[in-house]
Amino acid sequence: MGYQKRILTDPFVSTLIRIKAHQLCRRPGFSRSEIDDLTQEMYLYLWRKAHLFDPLRGTIEAFVTDALKSWVGMELRRRHRHKRWNGFATVSIETTTIECDGDATPLADLLGESDARRRTFRNRPTPLDLLMLEERVRHGLSQLTAEERELLHHVAEHGVASAARTWSQRLDRNVSRRQIDNALRRMRRHFEDPGLSAV
Repeated sequence: MGYQKRILTDPFVSTLIRIKAHQLCRRPGFSRSEIDDLTQEMYLYLWRKAHLFDPLRGTIEAFVTDALKSWVGMELRRRHRHKRWNGFATVSIETTTIECDGDATPLADLLGESDARRRTFRNRPTPLDLLMLEERVRHGLSQLTAEERELLHHVAEHGVASAARTWSQRLDRNVSRRQIDNALRRMRRHFEDPGLSAV
């Protein structure tokens, strides 16, 4: 139990989970509506595995990166098995044809460029891309102050409106959502510099 809170409240963790949830939702078999569910499942997995963390053997960032990599692999295998068990069959788009005005047209001829990119995985990041992305996130977080990291974590967990209310109470003065947005915009520059403007 000792490291659970420390791991689950680390700003690096919330950022990495958000990135991985968005990456998964771009894969076939996932949808954008699953982002919240995937996020919660990753947090739950980390909560269950937190007792394995040993600060003498590595950092929280390294532990979480490895743990989430394992979770993603398990989730992809689970979905693949689920797909097979539900009676889905593999179909070759090169040999499968459809009848149109008396002519048999290969299914592959009817797919557009975006379908081809998705089918050949050309729109997916490579493992090296993901490793570089994780390093850039770590670098961006290291440029933030402790207060900025706390604010970033609060927004990731509870949203901008909640952050405005919380910081208004903490500072005993009105803090607007626009001020929180401006603070996030300033923080975002630290992530844009190493190439994270799309995160």
